[in-house]
Amino acid sequence: MAPNEQVVTIAAVGDVGTGHEPPESSFTHVLETLRSADVCFAQVERLYSERGSYQGQGGGLHVRQKPRMADAFKSVPFSVLSIGSNHTGDWGPEAVEDTAETFRRLGIPTVGAGRDIREARRAAIVTTKGLRIAFLGYVSVMLPQYWATDSRAGSAPMRAHTFYVPYEYQPGAPARTVSVPDDEDLARLVQDVHEAKQHADFVFVSLHWGVHYVARPAEYQPPVARAAIDAGASVVLGHHPHQQQGIELYKNGVVFYSLGNFAFHRCGGAPAACMPEGRYLHKEVYSVEPEPGLVFDYRRHYNEGGIGFIDVDRNGIRRVAYLPTKLNATGQPEVIRADDPQFEKSLAYLNWTGKFVEGGVTNMKAAEDCYEIYRRDS
Repeated sequence: MAPNEQVVTIAAVGDVGTGHEPPESSFTHVLETLRSADVCFAQVERLYSERGSYQGQGGGLHVRQKPRMADAFKSVPFSVLSIGSNHTGDWGPEAVEDTAETFRRLGIPTVGAGRDIREARRAAIVTTKGLRIAFLGYVSVMLPQYWATDSRAGSAPMRAHTFYVPYEYQPGAPARTVSVPDDEDLARLVQDVHEAKQHADFVFVSLHWGVHYVARPAEYQPPVARAAIDAGASVVLGHHPHQQQGIELYKNGVVFYSLGNFAFHRCGGAPAACMPEGRYLHKEVYSVEPEPGLVFDYRRHYNEGGIGFIDVDRNGIRRVAYLPTKLNATGQPEVIRADDPQFEKSLAYLNWTGKFVEGGVTNMKAAEDCYEIYRRDS
């Protein structure tokens, strides 16, 4: 590396559900680690508002919090946040508007949702050490009234369509789940990446996608991720499954299919029901084996997550590493150190999940307290 060439480190984490008191205590045990990066990104799983009406079909009664609870993100501080999720519309458009405004007052740019579709699709650009890094955000898991329109607050959609194909000719035989990206949404995402790349050195695409508690991405996800990188993105940051999924190196980019849960305050309450009908519990549905060898192992890895570290310079991605974390008894993240037995278990699990993706990383190695994914020769 040339002596004057600057390296920028981006730290990215997955789902965050606040609720700790005081708010800044959410990240007590990882502050030093996060602050070691130049840019920090997180996925927000809550709404910060005292307005709106509860949309029962979303099953998210617990997600609305007072705006002061968003101070947790300022304590790090995070550089940019995605506020688009399956919970974006749980309290109506007013709560979406208030959430965006809450972070605006805190000085933290947001992506993935907004007052209208233009704001939801707008890139947030962070400049540091002479490099400009653009972030975009989209949501694939949403109810119809949750996406933004020209006149309604909501999230930026990257929808997919689902089909069920029997494994053989017999009526009622077990079916394989097939999902494909929505052509129009994907075209818009590609357009957004092209435009962001014109104004930035790097583009990071945040995607709230996939299926809860599943180790393998759905079929629609790799085509979306690869289309984003083909359009000029360098990194795809996935979240929503509430457990970690595989990491893929594709061309000159990297895809984190799911970063897992990073910080989650224990909200308690009744057992989770599948929405929008609410007729079946998650525990009933996600404990079945829908395909041979693949089990929706409900909450098996719920407490595990990690921090993706991406080092970039003017020549592209220089290094990608992953620092494993786990939720403690109160839902705060703590770093898993190399001397913790969980360290090797998490490494083995992540390498195993890479087998579910063509081009997935299956040979991560321990590098001090983190896992080495990729390093470019100097």
